[in-house]
Amino acid sequence: MLAGYYLYSNYVLGFFPKTYMMIWVVISFASFFMAYICWYAKGEGILAIIISSAIIGVLFAQAFSITQGFYVYHLMEIITWVFGVVILYRKPKEFAIEVGLSVVIAFIYQLLIPYWG
Repeated sequence: MLAGYYLYSNYVLGFFPKTYMMIWVVISFASFFMAYICWYAKGEGILAIIISSAIIGVLFAQAFSITQGFYVYHLMEIITWVFGVVILYRKPKEFAIEVGLSVVIAFIYQLLIPYWG
């Protein structure tokens, strides 16, 4: 799809943004590895719990503010967080560990990368 877009841009529209294209090529190759990591989050073991906690924690940090008082950023981000929790649900004991770790990850995330939305 990416190749088709840039061929269309070059031959039909008459421009070829090479540096912009290279950025998207790198992102498309990196998405393969990120997809594998997300797939592994549904697996078994402590590494899968940590990965799924990181995913839920980042989604939580994008949906809610917990470092500057508790408030909601946007409704769509809450819906995305809820879907993430439902998809990455585990056995109750593992899920409790996952949620607890995700809150810690969200807190650290918001301290390092503040959100001024």
